[in-house]
Amino acid sequence: MNRKNGRNLEADRRFLREKQRQQRRRAKRTSADRSKQVVRQVQVKGPRSNVSRPGRSRRLGFAALFILVILFAGLLIYRLYNIQIVEHATFAETAAGQHYKKVDENPKRGRILDRNGLELAGTTYVYRIGVTPKDVYSITKNISRQEIADNIAACLNMESHDILVELEKTDSTYIQLKKDVPRAEAEALLTYKRNADIGGIRIDAEPQRYYTNGSLASQVIGYTNYDNGNLVGQLGVELQYNTLLTGEPGYTYVETDNYLGRGELPFSVPTSLRAKDGQNIILHLDVNIQKIAQEILAKAVKLYDVTHGGSIVVMNPHTGAVLAMASYPYFSSAEPAARPDFVSVDEWESMEDNKIDFLSSEVWRNKAISNTYEPGSTMKAITASIALEEALTSESEIMNDAPLYVLDWKIECWYKRSHGLESLQQAFWNSCNPVFAQLAQRVGVTKFYDYIRAYGLSAPTGIDLPAESAGILHAKPTELDMVTLSYGESSTATPLQIATAYCALANGGRLVRPMLAKAVTDHNGSIVKEFQPETIRKAISETTSTRIMELLKGVVLYGTGTPAYVEGYAVAGKTSTSTDEQGYHTLSFAGIAPADSPEIVVLVVLEKPSDKDVSSRIASTACGETISRTLEYMAVPRVYSDRDVSRLTQLHDVPEVVGMTYGAAVKQLTSLGFRVEAGDSAMGNNTKVRYQWPAADAQLHKSGLIILYPESEPEEKMVVIPDFTGKNVNECMRSAAESGLNILINGDSLGIAAGQDPAPTYSRQPIIKDELHVDPEEPIGPLRLKRGSTVTIRFETFEEIVAQPDAAN
Repeated sequence: MNRKNGRNLEADRRFLREKQRQQRRRAKRTSADRSKQVVRQVQVKGPRSNVSRPGRSRRLGFAALFILVILFAGLLIYRLYNIQIVEHATFAETAAGQHYKKVDENPKRGRILDRNGLELAGTTYVYRIGVTPKDVYSITKNISRQEIADNIAACLNMESHDILVELEKTDSTYIQLKKDVPRAEAEALLTYKRNADIGGIRIDAEPQRYYTNGSLASQVIGYTNYDNGNLVGQLGVELQYNTLLTGEPGYTYVETDNYLGRGELPFSVPTSLRAKDGQNIILHLDVNIQKIAQEILAKAVKLYDVTHGGSIVVMNPHTGAVLAMASYPYFSSAEPAARPDFVSVDEWESMEDNKIDFLSSEVWRNKAISNTYEPGSTMKAITASIALEEALTSESEIMNDAPLYVLDWKIECWYKRSHGLESLQQAFWNSCNPVFAQLAQRVGVTKFYDYIRAYGLSAPTGIDLPAESAGILHAKPTELDMVTLSYGESSTATPLQIATAYCALANGGRLVRPMLAKAVTDHNGSIVKEFQPETIRKAISETTSTRIMELLKGVVLYGTGTPAYVEGYAVAGKTSTSTDEQGYHTLSFAGIAPADSPEIVVLVVLEKPSDKDVSSRIASTACGETISRTLEYMAVPRVYSDRDVSRLTQLHDVPEVVGMTYGAAVKQLTSLGFRVEAGDSAMGNNTKVRYQWPAADAQLHKSGLIILYPESEPEEKMVVIPDFTGKNVNECMRSAAESGLNILINGDSLGIAAGQDPAPTYSRQPIIKDELHVDPEEPIGPLRLKRGSTVTIRFETFEEIVAQPDAAN
């Protein structure tokens, strides 16, 4: 049974295999038949075509893909080459900018000092405080915004409410809270910020220029503006030497993190180039002489209502060093854009956008180097020197002052009746125009203008200041141009050009270049450079210079310049008055002193006083006072002549000025040589004088002090009486002036003060009474005198006894 079942199973398997073979054979036949049908269909349609086979299509696709890959690889290699080789520096800088930080280090601006080492300009730092409101909170403490605002306000001396309002502006990235913050306030805020861990507060240090001179020499020193982290000079020495004063900036280049704080990475090595601080400039300018010049100039301008201001130049004639240069009106270098005192608030506000133009032309302008004027009779000294140098005249030659006609132009003397026949010396003292026109005609146009150029009047002097002008001379001068220039008209010059020309007259004929800078030092004070005097050329001979100096001395002794006379200092000089088409005068005086051994040249120029009748006397007076005070400050000894002694001891009657206006009274008294003070600081030119001390008919020496009051019974000022004993007459006069008193000279004015009445308020020496020493400050005389009172001083001459050595020895 089992065997039978096995055979049946085997038979079934064979059957199934046969069946499968038959199916495969049928499938092959079917496929072959279909291929033949396709071939037949193609043959029926026509000749054989270029139909691609499947394998060839795949090969073309792979080829295209390979070409694209090659092109992309080439482009990639090209870009990598450009990045790594061609543009390496550019991309390296861009990358470094993302994780390196450059911190600029600005140098400290150098100082400006006067000839004595007194600091005129220096640099300090102020701070600018700002906030990023959204970041203003404490990182470690729970502090409210109100409390933060309160503390910031306390540090900066501001209102807490104002701070809080700014902190609420959280959409703003930066808000400035306060600028020009002093160091103490900034340090207080920084301390609070650190202690409270407050973020979002920025404290930036900014350099600030400070000036110690107030309004002294502001046009000379100049001022600065803050620009892009540096102070930049805008005028005067600050501008002229801006590069030296500025120094060289530095930087620190350091790797930082990429967080908000941009902090320096640990172990990174910064690259630094330290800033080089600016160098210091030491000037020839002397603050004390500058103060003298500015006080005298301001007094003259205000007293005589000089509408266009004026200038005073003080120079050393041998070196060209400028010791003082005053230009009125004045301003403060610390606040150059502030409203000038002579401009009312309403006038200032009405200027609106024109304020800077007004300041530039009327206030900041240095008249001594930028203004030109007709030099007038000061040119006569130059004309005379040319004629003497060419041996075309002599001091004793008799000249005719009669009117002279040149090309139908009438030239006549200021003295309408003319001085007639006179010597050249007398014509010089009398300042006669026709005489100097004749001298110019003898010289001739070509040679005359050669000398004008030799004196430096055709070009700027070359002083180390910006914005220097030069006078105007005719390009092709005629004979008329020459003769009018011979007495200072129809051509112009700057005050500095005239002062420099007078230096040549004083120093033996050398034209020197005026100079302000004396030396340059580094930040340690070590001298880097010294500026040496420069002689440009020889204008005239020393012999001619000496002859002109004698003529100039005579002008002050006997001629039009007598108001410039100074006891103890021989002054040589020349007055000048030039008149414009409207009849307004420019008044000037050029002085040299001491005449026998010149130390200074002083030029005073007053432009257009409102009173057309005023004369050059006011310029002469101002020049004489400048010379007296300057030489005394310089410790130049006074040498008194017999004339000086006579003038010193001469008494002058005090006139009655009660009932006059203060302005009119001052003019009258100063014209007589008296000094005047207002008893009340509120007095103006139109204030009525109700009381004067000393009273009318009192007698005072020259330069005596008179006090004027607006009330008939004023509360008079009382002053201490100094001890005059042991002093010479000049020291006594100076001490009296400082104390507000007058002196009456009794005895030999060339001697020494031996006694006084009243006695001094305090004794300078201990006084012995009953063998007891009295304290030096114990009162021994009247406690006080009214300001303007007189102290009589007895002067005696003591013979010095020199002990003779013993003959036996």
